[in-house]
Amino acid sequence: MKQALFLLNMGGPNNLDEVELFLQNMFSDKNILPTNPVTRALVRKIIITKRLDEAKESYAELGGKSPLSGLTQELIDALKEHLEMPIYAAMRYVPPFADIPIEQCQKDGVEELLLFPLYPQYSTTTTLSSYEDIVARCKEIGYYPKITMLACQYYDDIDYIKASVDQIEKAIGTKQSSEYDLLLSAHGLPVSIIQAGDPYQRQVEANVSAIRTLLKIKGITFKNVKLVYQSKVGNATWLEPNLVDVLRNPTNRKVLIYPLAFTIDNSETLFELDIEHREIAEKIKYDDYIVAECMNKTQAFVDVILKYVKNEGSDKPSDLFVCSNCSVCLCCGASSLYDSEIEKR
Repeated sequence: MKQALFLLNMGGPNNLDEVELFLQNMFSDKNILPTNPVTRALVRKIIITKRLDEAKESYAELGGKSPLSGLTQELIDALKEHLEMPIYAAMRYVPPFADIPIEQCQKDGVEELLLFPLYPQYSTTTTLSSYEDIVARCKEIGYYPKITMLACQYYDDIDYIKASVDQIEKAIGTKQSSEYDLLLSAHGLPVSIIQAGDPYQRQVEANVSAIRTLLKIKGITFKNVKLVYQSKVGNATWLEPNLVDVLRNPTNRKVLIYPLAFTIDNSETLFELDIEHREIAEKIKYDDYIVAECMNKTQAFVDVILKYVKNEGSDKPSDLFVCSNCSVCLCCGASSLYDSEIEKR
């Protein structure tokens, strides 16, 4: 069966003109703003009006674009050294969108699309949204390949946990880790989304627990290991503790921040964490403030993806990595409607 691999992510503006498109598409997503279309349009307009200029200034400090697309291409290039199949980036809100590679797959007679989310933890706002985007774009052109989600989530995969700890070790280097607080920073979500059944918070907490365990096994000691959430938008109640609040009320002025919910560096890591929040630390006179890099194209992360690709072929995305909550994941939940359509054809 001819296959193609799609790496799923939200995307980031490739130039300053795309910043508005990014915000427009993000806050048009029913999974991001789960309300009726009229209310969503109103909220979207308010958010864009308030955030557009500030967002453009942020990306200007990163050279006028998000690094996400370029770093994802570097990951694709690394994967191509091991895989003999087409590999595409499929961004949700800005180019490269999924439509062009999907059309190419249809022309090339690709029978199966293998999807790998660059989101370690499952959320309706990320993994499900990207999956639904792929399905919708296939249907628009009358293309019905087999669609296989290689991993709905991999936050608790031992090789992924090892790769996370590798990045933490690399960031602390030769410094005395026991003098530092390790802040494991995950992207925040409104509490209302969690209360509606999204498993993200539970998976983030399990991810933190797994990293703590491996650090202990390896004899790597931090003064404290804390879960924090970042990137809050609006006035709704979001997951806590908020990273900004933690930084402004330090119990230790030496911190290492590891971006827990990101695999590829982006504006939330390189601007929000490493520029914006660093300014807070400097004003409060932290002794040291370190931000670890995301995995990006590291061999450890490449190997994680390859493992899932090579395990493809069973009825479930992976017999080795059983989902912890199949009522909400894509293994046998959200993908069932698309699978039913395929069976009818």
